[in-house]
Amino acid sequence: MTGKTILVTRAKGDEQAITKALQAHGHYVIHEPLTEILLRHTERQAVMAALLQEPDAVIVTSRHGAQALALLSELRDMFILCVGEATQYTAQSLGFTRTASAGGIVERLIEYIAAGYDVGSRFLYISGEHVRADLVAALAACGMEVQRIVAYEAVASRQLSDTLVEQLRRKQVDVVTFLSPRAAQIFMVLLDREHAQDTVAALTASCISEAAAEPLMALAWKAIHIAREATLASLVECVHKLTDDTLYQNNGANDDR
Repeated sequence: MTGKTILVTRAKGDEQAITKALQAHGHYVIHEPLTEILLRHTERQAVMAALLQEPDAVIVTSRHGAQALALLSELRDMFILCVGEATQYTAQSLGFTRTASAGGIVERLIEYIAAGYDVGSRFLYISGEHVRADLVAALAACGMEVQRIVAYEAVASRQLSDTLVEQLRRKQVDVVTFLSPRAAQIFMVLLDREHAQDTVAALTASCISEAAAEPLMALAWKAIHIAREATLASLVECVHKLTDDTLYQNNGANDDR
């Protein structure tokens, strides 16, 4: 598949890597941010107090977590456990000198910590308001202590742009990308708000995981594809080739979902 129009739904500032990768494959990219990232400046004191307790490591599960930590503290020598390479790269670019990457998804990060740390280890978790996996509970089950500080929030958009709604209705978009369940949920809500649910019949969804695809199943999309791995590179490959796992394919049969 080449030369298609791809809708990227990442927050402003997060779209650059996937946009460049898709454009390198010859696709035209539309960016419609579904969330806006807002830092919670009021958590500075809590972050500093937690760091003074000298946790064994600080956990960040997104580049926004690394950015929030950098903005809320001047310290850079703590050990940072990053969910994946993109988050690690962001942390390093912000001056954090001791970092590790744990495979790209939260489940692998939990396994990494459980295998590498002793019972009783203590962590500081810098997170957003909305998280998919309960990392605190998972590590508590391993006998570890995690202090979670919500340092930022991804605030949902209230509506789709008029331009995008018109493009969807005119069938000028081929593929929509989703990198999180919440992005998929927001998109579905905003489609409903615009009474544009029927436009998905002409759209293919490319999702980074089955969890990200799950909210989409309420409507009959042209197709829903899942990347082989929960990484940006795998998603880009999925979008470009559309040869990864097909969760749903609309072959024209009646479907009242």
